[in-house]
Amino acid sequence: VRYKGTQVVTITPDYSEASKFGDIWLNPKQGTDAALGMAMGHVILKEFHVDKVDPYFDDYCRTYTDMPFLVMLDEKDGQYVPGRMLRASDFADGLGETNNTDWKTVALDETTGNVIAPQGSIGFRWGEEGKWNIAPSKDHRLRKTLADANDGVLPVTFPYFGHIEHEHFAHNTQDELQLRHVPVRRLKLKDREVVVATVFDLLCANYGIDRGFGGANVAKSYDDNVPYTPAWQEKITGVARDQVIRVARAFASNASKTKGRSMIIIGAAM
Repeated sequence: VRYKGTQVVTITPDYSEASKFGDIWLNPKQGTDAALGMAMGHVILKEFHVDKVDPYFDDYCRTYTDMPFLVMLDEKDGQYVPGRMLRASDFADGLGETNNTDWKTVALDETTGNVIAPQGSIGFRWGEEGKWNIAPSKDHRLRKTLADANDGVLPVTFPYFGHIEHEHFAHNTQDELQLRHVPVRRLKLKDREVVVATVFDLLCANYGIDRGFGGANVAKSYDDNVPYTPAWQEKITGVARDQVIRVARAFASNASKTKGRSMIIIGAAM
């Protein structure tokens, strides 16, 4: 594939046997590759899912991932925290489902606005023939975000572990609890009313992406030292932020153009 123009990026602390064949060499400090990966995720989410929605990525996420599914927000010590996923069994009518309702996660249908239990969750695996798949459905389109269809925005607390000092790793001092604003919906269940958010909206909030909902602990720029930005990881990994942005952008751009033909090959060190 090198002869066809494929670009190779090696991520390894040392100039390894593989690195000399790479077009780009990223050398994070030992044990800090998770920070590098989070920063790449920040760039990809911001540029391909938030600032400009890539049609291929958007359709894939709605069809084959849990990003549209609803998560309950629980109150803990006066603050909201992500709880468990909402299930068909939480509703008085089971959303019309009668089999394994405790194992059927739910989402909002963007077309009708109704809460539905899309085919393919684990509850469909037993007792129902022909429904154990996630083939695209023409009957509904799952809502990935509540950004433009919500009952308000609430501050949600996310844990941050990068502040913990360690003798071998650089840490980046930040608040242990990160408060970020998330769009929510209020739903009536069979025994109470709950506040819910989509997995996608919680994911973006956890990554610290500024989506215009206000609040602190969000990054308006890649240069902001907010958890999971390219600037944030630079202090931990030692890798220049510009390199992280370049590689993440190229990886996602290629995946968009080729319908997913970007590959991560994991070495034995993992």
